[in-house]
Amino acid sequence: MTGGAVELRRLDEDLLGALLETAVRDAEPAEVMPPVAGPPGWTRQRREAFLRFHRERPRARPKERVFAVVVDGAVVGAARLDPVADEPGAVEIGVWLGRSVRGRGLASLLLEELVEQARGMGARHLVASTTVSNPAARRALASLGADMTQIGDTTVTAHLLLTPAA
Repeated sequence: MTGGAVELRRLDEDLLGALLETAVRDAEPAEVMPPVAGPPGWTRQRREAFLRFHRERPRARPKERVFAVVVDGAVVGAARLDPVADEPGAVEIGVWLGRSVRGRGLASLLLEELVEQARGMGARHLVASTTVSNPAARRALASLGADMTQIGDTTVTAHLLLTPAA
């Protein structure tokens, strides 16, 4: 990766503003948040919905951990670890990175850090979902040793059994 080390910081109100700025500048709304009706792009309604989503989610999912992804002091994306309700020991990972930092090996480094965070939560199994059209995510997950299964024409799920930390 070019640039500095990957840092995960728990998302708080100060980082949320920077995360929104990154999303608006460097991602499409559909890449980083649930759908919002209306014209395309980062409308005022979508910006408000993005902030509301991140402010309300901790109350709805108190065990989930959400992080700002920081490189060289700049927020470049977000990541999350969310225990799977009906699978004890399983944690779902989710990541989005701004377009300007994609293709630099950042996802692989980020996933390694998320694996360590998940182990710290007591996870024994990681689950991730991506799309067929996202080869970089599939490569990063494969580099960890994840088993991947294509579901339908568009979705790929990844499963990784975690070994205890040495």
